[in-house]
Amino acid sequence: MDLTFIFTVAPPILIAYYIYQKDLYDKEPGKVIVKCFLYGVLIAIPVAILELFVIYTEIFAQNIFLFSLLGVALIEEGGKFFVLMKYPFKLKDFNEPYDGILYSAVIGLGFATIENILYVYNSGGIDLAMGRMISAIPAHAAFGILMGYFVGLAKFNLNNRNRLAITGLIVATLTHCLYNYFLFINKYLIFTVIILIVALYFSKIAIKTHQQNSPFKDQKN
Repeated sequence: MDLTFIFTVAPPILIAYYIYQKDLYDKEPGKVIVKCFLYGVLIAIPVAILELFVIYTEIFAQNIFLFSLLGVALIEEGGKFFVLMKYPFKLKDFNEPYDGILYSAVIGLGFATIENILYVYNSGGIDLAMGRMISAIPAHAAFGILMGYFVGLAKFNLNNRNRLAITGLIVATLTHCLYNYFLFINKYLIFTVIILIVALYFSKIAIKTHQQNSPFKDQKN
């Protein structure tokens, strides 16, 4: 096993495990976590097809922000959101708000793994893998956490379920869009770094909030 492969595949798996370990009070079944990760990998196929279509659409070629928002961020986060709502959201194991964060992040990291493999082995080798290890991979984790925070709320709020779930999709999409936009224009790259730091900061808050509000917290103490 070469170093390039390790630096490509290990980071998303390790981050997924870290987020799994933050599920303090009622651990999710390992088989469900693995399925979420694999579904994240599989959703990359239709996402890639849609993105290829977008690349050849003239309106997106003329507007980089629109391309970043609708041609990349919405397609990718929409794909992850589709998996999240169609599979783990319906499970009885989804029994506390933190599960939204966990399942969403794992799906996003499954997606990030296959995306990482394609980028690294087609474009840049180990240097690109190491760069993405501290940028794109944590970013996908943060997008997933932010989406999952709201979906976790939606699961247990019947009156506002749709609004909260869509809010999660919008927050993840806008964050992803802004993160990519400055990369695409290759200017003001410091804003990409700032957006990543802010996303990670709020991801930490989201994790802590759902940990503290777990209905299983008192049972564990």
